[in-house]
Amino acid sequence: MEVVVFGATGRVGRHVVDTALLREHEVRAFVRSPEKVDPIHRENGHLSIVEGDVLDTDAVERAVRGADVVLSALGPAEGSPVDVAIRGGKNIFAAMRTHDVPRVVILGGRIIPHPKDPFSVSGRVLSSAANLVASDFIEGGERFMRTLAASDYEWVMVRPPWLRSGPRTRDDRTGYLKLTTLSTVSRATVAAFMVRAAETDKWVGEAPMIAN
Repeated sequence: MEVVVFGATGRVGRHVVDTALLREHEVRAFVRSPEKVDPIHRENGHLSIVEGDVLDTDAVERAVRGADVVLSALGPAEGSPVDVAIRGGKNIFAAMRTHDVPRVVILGGRIIPHPKDPFSVSGRVLSSAANLVASDFIEGGERFMRTLAASDYEWVMVRPPWLRSGPRTRDDRTGYLKLTTLSTVSRATVAAFMVRAAETDKWVGEAPMIAN
């Protein structure tokens, strides 16, 4: 499978690249700074590097053309706007439509609410706190999810809680979970789930949480 990874040098994205290569996919890493790609990945014959900015529509189209699936691990980085994932997502969707790429798996966050989320006191507390400091991000994420739901893309939005370092774990839970303010998951575990979601139809049209 030919996959494009946006945010490929980020803290989750580099794990997405690693997992996709281990599963023997052809991987295109879309990056602003090619020198930041892990050396061990650069030496892999199944990896190609596409240099560009996700806010540049021409660069995004170049990366997406001919792909089977898009994996977006975009997030704020030094020198990029806070809403880069949402603005870049619009360019990615436009390129997918132009080049008939059907599937996209997107890294979101648990603070983006979904109607299927179970009620929990800790979840309500976290949402209230998040709204005080990141209301624009949350509102943008909700609009983003509505756009996906109204589209004909085969989409999945993965919504992890607090991300931490560490290896992939095998005891992760996925779905619409009742999480606490202490819930965490490793970035490697999230990346592995994103690649699995690209390979199967199980979570198409859904926005599952993932946690240990």
